[in-house]
Amino acid sequence: MTQDNCKENRIEAAARGWAVYLHSGDARPEKIAEFNAWLAADHVHSLAFRRYEKLMSDLALIPELGDVEIAPGPVPAPAWRPLVHQPQQLMAAIALMVMVVGGAVIGLGVSLPGSSVADPAYETMIAEIRDIHLADGSVVTLGARSRIEPAFTETMRIVKLQEGEAFFDVASDPVRPFYVEVGDRLIRVVGTRFDVRQGPETVRVAVVEGVVEVLQAETPQQAEASREVIEKNVLRAGDEVVARIGSLEAMLGAIEPAEAAPWRRGWLTYENASLAEIVSDANRYSRRQIILDEEGIGDLRMTAAFSVEKIDQFAAGLEVTYGLVADYSDPGRIVLSGS
Repeated sequence: MTQDNCKENRIEAAARGWAVYLHSGDARPEKIAEFNAWLAADHVHSLAFRRYEKLMSDLALIPELGDVEIAPGPVPAPAWRPLVHQPQQLMAAIALMVMVVGGAVIGLGVSLPGSSVADPAYETMIAEIRDIHLADGSVVTLGARSRIEPAFTETMRIVKLQEGEAFFDVASDPVRPFYVEVGDRLIRVVGTRFDVRQGPETVRVAVVEGVVEVLQAETPQQAEASREVIEKNVLRAGDEVVARIGSLEAMLGAIEPAEAAPWRRGWLTYENASLAEIVSDANRYSRRQIILDEEGIGDLRMTAAFSVEKIDQFAAGLEVTYGLVADYSDPGRIVLSGS
């Protein structure tokens, strides 16, 4: 066995061990800090962990684990079945998936001049995920506390992501492009699958399948008219872009397509993200809100991964890793400060 193979096997074993431990429901703050340090040490660690996180999320049944420790040796992979698009509940000590309940349909029909189909606006509540079936056959999985406003015309399909995150599975229609308006960016496709998140300062787009164009223009109509000359990022499966709102800055990166949008499986994962961005997302999945009590701590950058059902543990890990102080005295919120 080569040295590279040995290293890969060690990483895979560590990733499996962390996945089992973090799903055990008994993760300690110092171990969470250790995990975050391991995750941040190498991009390969993050990719390996996401594979096993997805496997754990796909489980239909697992045996009772009892006390779980992080061990250097491999952890046997449990039996699994392919993920169906319904909430999965793990047994015993595995508290993983976010509960999915019916979403709320609000507002009146939104339409543009010449529209052939008027869809309502759709909004989810805290800790709520919902599939939205659009009139053209496209499906939007709407993340927690998120809102979209579709507006279809005879020549265009337009969806405005007002807040939050959504995963788009767009029905192919080459003669009627599909646009997503988010932040100060436009996303153009004709049929593909991709994830979009609007944060406080950035827009993130990750592509699972097909080709996606990310550009800046006043309106989809303007973008379509000048599409051949307008500057844009062209993304394909496995590509992602993080674009800063209010500027032309955009950072390109890579993802594993099969592991995109882990929030659909009850996990939030980040690489070199600001604490403000992470907290903004976490607060969409937890009724116990995290409050940043001091200016500047939101700028802390970190790599992290945690279950949406274990956000308290994430906060505890911040105390160990970054020396922050968490006040849990109010049952409705966690207040983080620098001292």
